[in-house]
Amino acid sequence: MYNAHKKFALFIGRWQPFHNGHKFLIDSAIAKGENVCIALRNTEISEQNPYTVGQRTEMVKRIYGNTVEIITIPDIKSINIGRKVGYDVNRVDPPANIGKISGTNVRAGKDSNIPAEVNEYIKTLNTTLWLTGLPCSGKTTIAKRLKEELDNRGYKAVSLDGDDVRGKLNADLGFSEADRNENLRRIAHVADLFNRNGNFVIASFVSPANKYRKMVKDIVDNFKLVYIKCSVRECEKRDVKGMYKKARKGEIKEFTGISAPFEEPDNADIVIDTESNDLETCVNTILMALKVERVPDSREQIRSW
Repeated sequence: MYNAHKKFALFIGRWQPFHNGHKFLIDSAIAKGENVCIALRNTEISEQNPYTVGQRTEMVKRIYGNTVEIITIPDIKSINIGRKVGYDVNRVDPPANIGKISGTNVRAGKDSNIPAEVNEYIKTLNTTLWLTGLPCSGKTTIAKRLKEELDNRGYKAVSLDGDDVRGKLNADLGFSEADRNENLRRIAHVADLFNRNGNFVIASFVSPANKYRKMVKDIVDNFKLVYIKCSVRECEKRDVKGMYKKARKGEIKEFTGISAPFEEPDNADIVIDTESNDLETCVNTILMALKVERVPDSREQIRSW
């Protein structure tokens, strides 16, 4: 519990996200020897307010650690001040060069006024993790488990899977060269849109050629390629739908790994061998590579850190 007998300089805001304009105001109070309490408005999630209270708390903690108090307050419709009894009401403006901050650009990682520690954290929040690999290599299984873990850690995770997208968003596309390219192009733009609104995206698509992966990377601002490595022989053993068997009989045309080629990625950020490792090992390896930490979602969790 914070010390109820202390007096604090109170800073109320959305902090979506925390940036150098906020930091200037708080640093000014700390420089005067004041105790600082940062109140986070519990705003509803929207395009303008994409980050949860826990995520915003983590942004502040990455700058100040436990040197400031952090509390959550209800969202504000109006501020009404009566008589000044025991406290000062001040307006503090940052320098002009700091004040010119675009919240949209900060959230997109395009504003130099965002502190480096927070910028790295936001990049992780707004990542597209692109899982490529042969059919039945384990992409969907890993994606589902990753989403569970990211959800548990306070991230806003969205999963995009080949079967779901093919049957809905891209139901008009086949498997020709042009249609494969268009399928992935559309998905890349959807993933980037989710990222720009504060979502971590897990995309599971065969994407069998390096040219497809490069196209996606050119569209998505924060793209991480994960190669789910598994031999054709092992993938066939796991194939409960019998797709490989049908492909070998010629019943499925242009099936990746049998009648259509699969290029191993030449620039994967993470390589996961599902033939040699179990599910939890694979998922933990990805999380460690991304340096994903748990986002605190309550005052008790914050203090336990």
